[in-house]
Amino acid sequence: MKKITLKRPKESFNRNCSYEILVGKRKLTELKNGEEKVVEIPNELENGEIKAKIQWCGSEKIELNNFSKNEILKVSGNKFLNKKSMYIIALLPLTGVLMFGYGRENPMIKNVGISLFLVLIAFVLGIMTVWKNKWLILTTE
Repeated sequence: MKKITLKRPKESFNRNCSYEILVGKRKLTELKNGEEKVVEIPNELENGEIKAKIQWCGSEKIELNNFSKNEILKVSGNKFLNKKSMYIIALLPLTGVLMFGYGRENPMIKNVGISLFLVLIAFVLGIMTVWKNKWLILTTE
């Protein structure tokens, strides 16, 4: 049986959420903020893939075949997607001002507002679909 040490550093974001650790579709454990656990991987799951998950998002999968007997795995959140992307989404009210406020007088400003709105919508859809498995980062130490 393989033993894996799971570490989650203290983070200011996602501090109230637990990270689920999955092998295949089977849940091994949950990690709270700043927690460290030693987990035994059952023999039938040693050829599977390990993944961390939070709500609908998660991390990329890592094959357990690549691990030695006592491996250390660090699970952390992606700082850009978890922290910095909220500031980008905060630009959404600015698009309304550009489209409906100043845009009534100047069609060029209205077009800038519409373009900014479309870029923000594409960014949000990209975060929720394309980058949904980039919210958490699994690294070996």
